Amino acid sequence: MISDNKAERYVQIVLFYCLVLFVGLFSIYFFQCRIHMDMRDLAQNAATEISETGSISQPEQYLTCSVFYQTKTGTEPLHTYYGQRQFPFQKYTDLYSQYYDKQRSVYALPFSAQPFAIVVVAGAPVFRDNTFLGEVYLTQSLEYIPFVLVSYALICTLLYIVVIYSVLTQRKSREEVEAIYHQYIANISHELKTPIASIQAITETLSEGLVDDEATLSRYYGIISRESRLLEHSVLQIIELSKLQDSRITFHKTEVEPEEIFSLIQNRYVSRCEDLGLLFSIEKSIWNLPKLYTDADRVIQLLEILLDNALKFVEEGGSILLNATTKYGQATIRVNDTGRGISSDDLPHIFERFYKSEVDNPTGSGLGLAIANEIIYGLHETIWVQTEVGKGTTFFFTVRTIPA
Repeated sequence: MISDNKAERYVQIVLFYCLVLFVGLFSIYFFQCRIHMDMRDLAQNAATEISETGSISQPEQYLTCSVFYQTKTGTEPLHTYYGQRQFPFQKYTDLYSQYYDKQRSVYALPFSAQPFAIVVVAGAPVFRDNTFLGEVYLTQSLEYIPFVLVSYALICTLLYIVVIYSVLTQRKSREEVEAIYHQYIANISHELKTPIASIQAITETLSEGLVDDEATLSRYYGIISRESRLLEHSVLQIIELSKLQDSRITFHKTEVEPEEIFSLIQNRYVSRCEDLGLLFSIEKSIWNLPKLYTDADRVIQLLEILLDNALKFVEEGGSILLNATTKYGQATIRVNDTGRGISSDDLPHIFERFYKSEVDNPTGSGLGLAIANEIIYGLHETIWVQTEVGKGTTFFFTVRTIPA
């Protein structure tokens, strides 16, 4: 079913195509008519010259025309243009004569001398002292007219196809954007609805004075605090992702010492991992990196996202490891963990907004890796992942280096 607006758009395109085609064909026809009129004038001039002098005195004025003078005794070529020498003039002598016998006036007619070759023939009667002496004929080849007509129609048709394709593509893109937008709004609503509903239910219970037990009250306050932090975290991530996607965040690349980034990461995560019973290690290859050319704050943010993501899925006794390699003017940073890994079904979707696998940590918003992907895009770097279910996951991302 085609909507009224869509059908109206198609009708407008078809009408515009027809209008362009008509204007082009009419212009070609007008050009051909103009040639006919000019040749009639030349035929009249030639007839006047022949009547007065018996020949044409200035053959150069006839340009690309061939001039023939036909009398009762035969046909005499007075001026022959090279491109017209093979024109089968005698083939049309009877037809011209019949026409002149009826009209005895100046005229110009198109004839098809060969397939797809148009020749315009103009003629004028020659009189002297009111005595009819014969006819003068001018021929001019318009072999390019069929080619122009076909080419113009083909070009218009191709443009029509391109326009239709563009309209359909734009419409499809617009529909895809709208679908993504609606899905985005639905995901945001879902992510915000859960903590809001939890907070609302508990506050209503507390406001009605139904809970007197101190332990229960403390547990309820703890839930409200946790859900509030989750709500704040989700909102901040939504704002951050929106800014990144709208290019409202500027990336400032400068020369950066690796210690500036990884010392801060080490200080933040060593104690956290110890509290969770995990081993956190930054290998020597990280500290041996040359100077980096990047935005230090964004790389730190990227590492925090990857490390926070690893902490969710590495069980007690597991490890998280950072190392690096350098090649061809760029460093490849690896964030490896011994967590549960990512299934083959989830792997293609991990960088999508709000995507969560069935086994994901319920406290996650599903935005972390989407933000990481946007950061990589803004830095003009690359990120990819290798994983094995049950053994762990390694995230790789590149950072440009400065030669020592």
